[in-house]
Amino acid sequence: METVIEFVADPTTGEQPVLEFIRQLAVEGRNDPDKMQLYKLIIRGLDFLKRYGLQESFKKYFETHSEDGKPYTIMLVKPLRNHVPLIEFRVNWKAAGAFRAVFFEHQIDDTRILLFVQSVVKQTTHDLKFERIVQETETVHSNFLLHPEQYINLLGDGKP
Repeated sequence: METVIEFVADPTTGEQPVLEFIRQLAVEGRNDPDKMQLYKLIIRGLDFLKRYGLQESFKKYFETHSEDGKPYTIMLVKPLRNHVPLIEFRVNWKAAGAFRAVFFEHQIDDTRILLFVQSVVKQTTHDLKFERIVQETETVHSNFLLHPEQYINLLGDGKP
């Protein structure tokens, strides 16, 4: 089964919040080694998720290394128990904080599409910004169920 990662665009602005957030981390990382490390771990984590797929990623630890060669291990994804069917993508790095992206899955034939909606870097375990992005993702998910064609191309013709 193929896994595709989609960064959902805001229908009013056309911006892709998660992709923009990750790009901004890369920019800030030019002057902040911790943010650059977080950015690199996120990119490797997304590659891991795409390669192994969601179901395997629920069971398999993401194992890699930091830039200084030290091992890095984390459960990359976990379901949000009180917000089913939303899923949390997780990468932590020291002073940079805990990157969280909230997404949901949609399957078309043999393709699993992971729709990344919102993200944040948390500095504390309980973070109101994280709760806000969960609520925003729930709204997008509800809208997606009614009008999936507004978020993904159901025709496969290369057009949004």
